[in-house]
Amino acid sequence: MLAHTKQIKLTKKSLTFSLLFASFIALFSSSVFADTLRIATDEWCPYDCIASQNQGKVGYLGDLLVETMKARGHQVEFVEVSYSRGLQLVREGKLDGTMACFREEAPDFVFPDFALGKSNSTFFSHKDSNWQYTGKDSLEQAAMIGIIKGYDYVDPTVMEYFNQHPKNVLAITGEKPLERLLEMLINGRLTAVIEDKSVLEYKIKQMGQSEQIKVSGTTSVVIDVYASFSPKNPKSAEYAKILSEETLKMREDGRLSQLLERYGIQDWQVK
Repeated sequence: MLAHTKQIKLTKKSLTFSLLFASFIALFSSSVFADTLRIATDEWCPYDCIASQNQGKVGYLGDLLVETMKARGHQVEFVEVSYSRGLQLVREGKLDGTMACFREEAPDFVFPDFALGKSNSTFFSHKDSNWQYTGKDSLEQAAMIGIIKGYDYVDPTVMEYFNQHPKNVLAITGEKPLERLLEMLINGRLTAVIEDKSVLEYKIKQMGQSEQIKVSGTTSVVIDVYASFSPKNPKSAEYAKILSEETLKMREDGRLSQLLERYGIQDWQVK
């Protein structure tokens, strides 16, 4: 009887040790294998938002990165940097990825299996303006067009004109560039501003000035928007796979729609 009792006690001790050991291994594994991805962020809401300027919102692509990486035990940290600088840092491997970019301007980056948005560059003018975008001639006739330095507005006709650095194109950089351009447009200092339609409408609504502007022309090219990862990071393919797989799960169970509703937009695949 005593021997049997002793055996039971030893078994309980062994079980307790095994559970503690398993817990330690689980904690050790999660700390070793969990990564914190450093992602370049710029002000391009609703795709990519700087939290301090948008009531804590990081953009739907930022939310998507956080949710998908969290599902596999990883964390995401956003690093505020200009768009062109962000691409450079990701390309050099100094940052792990960029929240939103076009595949055409960073073909060496590592991408998920599918696009995470659609972009169409649109011209906006003051509500009282008669100017309309109809092609190159109309660009030449504008007194001053506002753009953000380093941005690719995709349409070949538009970009060919901008890349010639004509005197009637003002390219700005620095803090809050789109907001500054819109203020200049409303004050009559610019004929037009070009930007992704969703981005500009989101910003002007945020400024409370939607009634002051109107669409004055749309370019013909629609381009895919991606989150992407550094070509220098050997784990980038793994991150891209996680983003693809977990986004599909979120679409299937409705979490993606709920995420997009925070920004007042729909799933890009159902538009």
